[in-house]
Amino acid sequence: MDNSVVISVGKRLDVSNSVAHENYDSYPNDFLLSEGVVVFNERMELLPLVSDFLTHYRINHSDYSVKTYANNLLYLVKYLTTYDDNYIGSKRDDCLLTVHATEIQKYFQYCRSNKDKNGIKKRSIGGKTISNRDATYCRFFSEFLCNSPAGYKSLREENPYENGSLVIAAKESLIKPALFLEIEALIRVAHHEREKCLIQFMYDSGVRRGEVESICQENILRLSRECRKSIIVDKNTIQLPSEYVAMEIKGNKGRGREIKFRNTVVSKETINRVQRYHSSLEYKKHKRKWGQTSTPAFLNQNGDPYTPNAVSKLVTKLSNRALKLGLIPLPLSPHKIRHGFGAMLLNSEDLGRSQLDRL
Repeated sequence: MDNSVVISVGKRLDVSNSVAHENYDSYPNDFLLSEGVVVFNERMELLPLVSDFLTHYRINHSDYSVKTYANNLLYLVKYLTTYDDNYIGSKRDDCLLTVHATEIQKYFQYCRSNKDKNGIKKRSIGGKTISNRDATYCRFFSEFLCNSPAGYKSLREENPYENGSLVIAAKESLIKPALFLEIEALIRVAHHEREKCLIQFMYDSGVRRGEVESICQENILRLSRECRKSIIVDKNTIQLPSEYVAMEIKGNKGRGREIKFRNTVVSKETINRVQRYHSSLEYKKHKRKWGQTSTPAFLNQNGDPYTPNAVSKLVTKLSNRALKLGLIPLPLSPHKIRHGFGAMLLNSEDLGRSQLDRL
C-alpha cells in the first residue's frame, strides 16, 4: 500500500498526463505541494483524518515510521468498509469517527484467523504485527482524534482506547526448558570447575543471568550452615538433614530495575559443590584481590564476577561445544536454563504432593 501514501517536502507534482486535461483546458501541468502527508484508499480517494494525523505525526518521526502507521490505518479502514455491516459503503475514513472498541477487537480476531468472512483461506497475522497495529490505533485515537493537538479540531469524544491496549501481546512460541541431560552435557564439556559450578547452580536455583554477580561467598556459606541445622524433637537432638534450603536472591526485576528480593530453593549437593570450588587454589588466589569486601561466589579466569553478558557468552560457548559433539539437539541460553529449573521444580515429587503445591 506504499503507493497510497505520499509524503511531500514542498516539491512540485507533475500532473501533465492527468485525464483532467480532457475536461479542463486551463488545468495546470504541475502542482506545488505543501509539506505534509496525504493518504489514499484503493479508489484513490483522499483520507482526510489519516492524512491530518500523519502530517502532525511526521514532525517528530521518520518517513519509514509514517508509512508503517499509514498502512496500519489503511488496513483497519479497508476491513471496516468491506466486512463490517455498520460501515460498508462508508465514505473515505469516516468510519474512524464512530468505530467502537469491540469492532476493532473483531478486526484483530479477523487478523488472527486463516479464513476471511466468506470462508476463503487467507494468511493469518502474527501477534507482534497485531500488537504493532494496536499501538498505531491507540496513538491515533488517544493523541489525535479524541485529544487533538494545537491547530486541529477534536472530532470525537469517546475514545476506544480509553482503557489502554485492546490486545494482549502473546508470545509466538513457548520457551522450551533445558532438560537435565542437556545441563549434564554442558557440565561435561566445560573445562573448568568454575564453569561447571556456575551452570549447575543456575539450573538448581533458577537465578537469572543478571543476578549471578550479586551472589557472594558468604551467601553460600550461610546456606551450607542451614543445611546442617538440627531440630530438637524431644529429649534427644535429632538431626534432620535437608536436601533443599531456601535462598534469598537480590532480584533485578523490580520497578525501575531496582533490587527486589525474592526466595528460591537450591539443593544441598549444589551448595556442597560450590563450597568445594571455594576451597580450590584458583578461587583462593582470586579472592585476595577483593580484600575485606564481599567476594562474589563465582569468579571468571581473571578473578572478576560474571556479568550478565559474561554468563550469556559462557552458556553460548558450552552450548556450541555440546552441539558439535551431538550431546544436545538445540542451542541453550541462560533463560532456557531458568525455565528448566521451573519445570524441574514443578515435577519434583519431594517438594510437594501435587504441581499446585509446588507452584
